[in-house]
Amino acid sequence: MRLQYTLKGIEATNVLGNCLSMVLEPGDLFLLSGDLGAGKTSLAKAIASGLGIEEREVTSPSFTIIHEHMNGRLPLIHVDLYRLGPHADITEIGLEDYLDGENIVIIEWAEYLKDTLVETALKIDLSFVDEQSREVCMTGKTGIWRERLLVVDDCMKAYNERLNRKE
Repeated sequence: MRLQYTLKGIEATNVLGNCLSMVLEPGDLFLLSGDLGAGKTSLAKAIASGLGIEEREVTSPSFTIIHEHMNGRLPLIHVDLYRLGPHADITEIGLEDYLDGENIVIIEWAEYLKDTLVETALKIDLSFVDEQSREVCMTGKTGIWRERLLVVDDCMKAYNERLNRKE
């Protein structure tokens, strides 16, 4: 299943993150990709916020590579592979320890993974439209993500309807 949106501003990114957090289940894996500054960390913060984790606690884990956030509704592991570059090996950084079916794992710069990890992941690609807007494309295996992405889509449609009424 595939969903695509244009996110106009940080508010829309926050709404998407909150919509995604509503459908999360233990063991979910998000693979985020996109150019530098495309909004990967902003989306991770919004998902964390929806899990009850303070946004200010969520920073780009570029230097430590893995940040653990255990104080939300579900444990969140936030990973950034930027410094590792192409062909990052999950065994070298200990990432496989977090793929135990209990944590929500968000990996930024997932395109650097040399293994494709699991096909159960939700792939999220972010790209620039302009200074304020981003295009987001989410792709997940139909059997796993179909129902949950339909809930996310309804949530985003409700947001867009509220936005259109304001204009």
